[in-house]
Amino acid sequence: MRGVPTIGAAVMALSATPAYACTLCHSRIAEDVRATVFGPGFWGDAATLVSPVPLLVTAVVVMRRYLP
Repeated sequence: MRGVPTIGAAVMALSATPAYACTLCHSRIAEDVRATVFGPGFWGDAATLVSPVPLLVTAVVVMRRYLP
């Protein structure tokens, strides 16, 4: 009987309907926010955000491989 809660959770997760909690998605403010976030500087901002990841991964690999 240990798997029953897991199966129940999986069924509920797969049969869930989308939640319509955001009532402001089509407002002028929401359009302004989307225009700001996905504006002309989007790819530069995304690259700046992701650029430390290779350095951090390399540091973790080096520590795992060479430190006792």
